[in-house]
Amino acid sequence: MASVGNGTPITLRPALPADGGHMAEIAREAYGKYLAELDEPPAPILLDYEKVAAAGRTYLAVEADEVLGMVTVEPSDPHLILRNLAVRPAHQGRGIGRRLVSLVEEMARDGNLRGVRLWTRAEMSDNIAFYKGLDYVYTHSEETANARRVFFTKDLNPAAD
Repeated sequence: MASVGNGTPITLRPALPADGGHMAEIAREAYGKYLAELDEPPAPILLDYEKVAAAGRTYLAVEADEVLGMVTVEPSDPHLILRNLAVRPAHQGRGIGRRLVSLVEEMARDGNLRGVRLWTRAEMSDNIAFYKGLDYVYTHSEETANARRVFFTKDLNPAAD
């Protein structure tokens, strides 16, 4: 459990298949500002959220009874992969994104993983600045037919040499 400035606890609860429509709504709200800028919507918009929820890798961020956003993660060896982070625009600016990343980092530590890896589109300069501000380190970028992805990592439990 985590809290934001005013001390209100935020928890991550596993998403259920019934949350699929709600999750798609969060993604549309959170990524909507990019849709006009990009030729193709970011990948989360294209997901079947009912299937994603059923796969057990997405968590809804809840404060009291209100859903603030969601994260999608994938265990990997030796890092936890952060596939998606979406915060409703109404809650942006409250530090919710920082708290969600902290909760993902706690998941990695609890799983005895080395750290967290993620990618974002190069066009999303505010995302890049956000992760750099959380001490994520640029590792490389990759070109695809539709986008240039920028990869970051943060080591939390460095392996003993």
